Amino acid sequence: MVDPSPENVTRRGKTKMIGWIAIAITVAIFAAIAIRIDDWGRDWSENFAELDVDAERSELRPLTLQGPIESLVKRLDDWTTQRGQWELVSSTIYERPLEDGTLATSKLTRRTAVFRFVDDIEVRFVQEGDGSQITLYASSQARVGKGDLGQNPRNLIELKGCFDEQAN
Repeated sequence: MVDPSPENVTRRGKTKMIGWIAIAITVAIFAAIAIRIDDWGRDWSENFAELDVDAERSELRPLTLQGPIESLVKRLDDWTTQRGQWELVSSTIYERPLEDGTLATSKLTRRTAVFRFVDDIEVRFVQEGDGSQITLYASSQARVGKGDLGQNPRNLIELKGCFDEQAN
């Protein structure tokens, strides 16, 4: 027989309330994840993204920039240090372009906000045509997991923001 005393009724009410709160928190977490996913087919199974000339999404295509390579690399380095989640690992400016036209490379990391996962980002500045234009190529790779829930493409889009007003 169930004890109908006021203490027992209060205890059952608190237990139910805690259960409802736990369910609400769980739903909120899953909703927050679902809202961030851009491509349900890709984001669960891939943990790598790159800027590609043939990308379906225009924001994931390489940028064409102009200016001295030193100022472009410095701009990226300064931009990185101004952001808390981003960290500059290394930057290299080559004396002569490499065989593929690469003038400089930068290695960066980015930590996700909630779980603090680390993604590795590699940036290449490549000389194009007569040498007056430089194309920015980049890739982002998650260190952990099978899928990135779209974080690597978001990393690249955020990175391109450093140069948006200068891009052609």
